[in-house]
This record gives sequence, C-alpha cells and structure tokens, in this order.
Amino acid sequence: MIRYTKALKLISENVIKSKTLETIKTDNSNNRILGRDYYSKLNLPKNNLSAMDGAIIYKKEKNLKLKIIGESKAGDKKAKNFKIGECKLVYTGAPVFGNDKQVIPRENFEIKENYLIINTLSNESFIRKKSSDLIKNKKYLYCNEVINIRTIALAKSMKLNYLKVIKRPKVLVICTGDELINEKNKPSLVVSTNNIFIKHFVELFGGEIVNIHFSKDNQTEFKKKFKSSKNFDLLITSGGISRGKYDIVKESLKEFGLKILFDRVAIKPGKPTTFGKLGKKKFFLGLPGNPVSCFMSLTNFLPIYMNSYFGKKIVNLKFIEFQSKFFIEKNKNLTLFQRVVIKNKKFEIIKNQDSSLINMLKVSNGILIRNPYSKSIKPNEKIKILVYDDIDNQKLLTSW
Repeated sequence: MIRYTKALKLISENVIKSKTLETIKTDNSNNRILGRDYYSKLNLPKNNLSAMDGAIIYKKEKNLKLKIIGESKAGDKKAKNFKIGECKLVYTGAPVFGNDKQVIPRENFEIKENYLIINTLSNESFIRKKSSDLIKNKKYLYCNEVINIRTIALAKSMKLNYLKVIKRPKVLVICTGDELINEKNKPSLVVSTNNIFIKHFVELFGGEIVNIHFSKDNQTEFKKKFKSSKNFDLLITSGGISRGKYDIVKESLKEFGLKILFDRVAIKPGKPTTFGKLGKKKFFLGLPGNPVSCFMSLTNFLPIYMNSYFGKKIVNLKFIEFQSKFFIEKNKNLTLFQRVVIKNKKFEIIKNQDSSLINMLKVSNGILIRNPYSKSIKPNEKIKILVYDDIDNQKLLTSW
C-alpha cells in the first residue's frame, strides 16, 4: 500500500502530454486547448475609424465655423479627404482619412444652414487608429492556452473559422457487478450510479466518453466488453478491483498487457483504487464499487491524469477556508476524505462516513482532506475545504 502523494506522482510521471491534434470549428471550441500558435493575417482596424458620432475636422483647424461637405458612415470602404475650413459629419465606426484629423463629439457642436458651429474643442482625437487592435503577423493565440468565449471572439476577428486543438482523451467505461445486471423480466438488485459519476467527471475535466458497458463478475464477459472497444486512451472501471473471489478486473486485464503501477493506496475511502498501463499510451484507472469511494477517487485521481494528458493544469480544484464547528481529533495513518456540511461559514464532519451511503454524499456539500498524522482541529479553527460547487457546475476548473 502506497501513500496518496506517491500515487499521484506515479500518475503524473507516467502519463505524458498528448501530441494528437484535431481541427474543429472555432464556434465549437470553447474550453478546448489550442494545439498551435496563431498569428494575425490582417491589421484591425484596417483603417482609422471614428470612435463616436460627430464631425471630422483637421487637428490644426482654427476656425470654429466650418462648411459641411458630406458624411462618412460605418461600412464605407474608404474616406475622402477635404480642405481646411471644411468638415464631414461622421458616425461610429466610419473610416477617417489620414492621421491629421480629429472627431468632434456631437454634443460639442451645432449645425446651422449646412455649417458646423463648434462650441467646445477637445484635446482627444476620438479616433481608433489603424492596427490598434490587431497587427498583421503578430501572435495573438498561443499553443496550450485554454479557449474561452473571449478567445473565440478574437479568433473570429482574425477570420479563423477553424482551430487546431488537442484531441480529447477517449475514455472507455466498464462497470462490473452481478447486482447491476438485469435478469430476464427482473430488475437489477442495485441501480448503478457510478456510471453517472464517471461520465460527469470525465466530461467535466475535458475527456470524451466512447462507451459505457456493464459486466457481470466473470472474466469471460468482462474481456468480451473490453475487446469490443479498442479506440480509447483511458479505461475506467468501477468494482471488481479488491482481492475477493469475484474481483476479476485486474486478472482479466493482465491478459491484455496490464502493468500495475499501484493497486492499494493509504486513503479512506478508496483504498483499492488502481492505476496502470495498457500499452505505451493507454492507461487504466480502476475505481472501487462503493459509490462514495468511486466519487472520491474520481475527484482525487482523474484530475492528475487529465492535467498530465493535456500538459497543463487544466483541472484546478478550489479550496475555501471555513471554520470548524467542533473539535476534531488528530488523524491516524491514512489520508482521509471526509464529507462535511458547510453552513454559515462553518463546517462539521458528517458522523456516518460509510462509503455506500448516497444520501450522505448528497447531504454533504464539501470534502475535508486530512493528511496522515495531521494534528487535531480546534473549534473555530480555519481549515480549507473542497466545495462541491465547482465540481457540480463548472465544465473546466482552470482559472482563465
């Protein structure tokens, strides 16, 4: 049995950054990771543009009464020049000829018989300079950055309708247990919930589910389910990884070259959690069958795989400080993941921590992670808690 920190290190050391890219529509790229740099192919704006409605005059103009000779509006491809003593009405986004002009805001002048009467002059030009947003041949999108809606808006401004991104890891899921399988005309003894957790966390952390299978506790059926899906990067199983008679997952996978990196971790719950290699680039994460153990192991181990796969800390679980409502005894030799209830900025540990109790998982709204042999916690002492808000609602946990 290895320490929790050692288990995390083994995952990060063995999973290398993916170099597999795919091209997708820019409109559909939110939360994906760029696979290359992008340079602007154009200047933006292409010309000097007016920043507001008003009138264009020369910066050196001394007359306060100017003849209006036309107008410039957004959508005009070019702007024509004019003489000293003349001006043009202008509208936001309209082109402005040359670099020797300024815009007088509409509220600073009045119009009388086709003449502009300036009441107030400003030192500000109110002109959006050519290339003030984008400069041709300059890099604006960077390899390995997480795409968000602001990135998408910039890419569309750069006229990039497609982007190369790191391909999502494909995840195959097999949930084992005779109790999960429907017999003819009979419901299953237990309703499967682990597949719900696994699907949620895989997609939350940036992966793609390729298939979810259910297998009885026998090697023949398990191997049949496994062989039916060859295109995957990570196999996740639930159940069948302890050391009992019907724990058949690891033995079944050894026939397909499984190399176990760890299969017992000094944590509670989730001690039987297993991780290994199924080839150079394929990996195996075996999760306990008890729902709470499965949930906790997904929360703690899957982010390490995803961060290593993407070569970036894309999953960044947040911890918030709360005060302990009661005294908590010092910890023993295991890393503990204890469900807590947070209320009025204080937390308390749920008394019944049995790893099969779904209702207790639902009642809790955070996890207290305690290191081996950590000291006791006093009432009102501030402790960092992993709150469920992040993992319930967000699609990616990176701060971007």
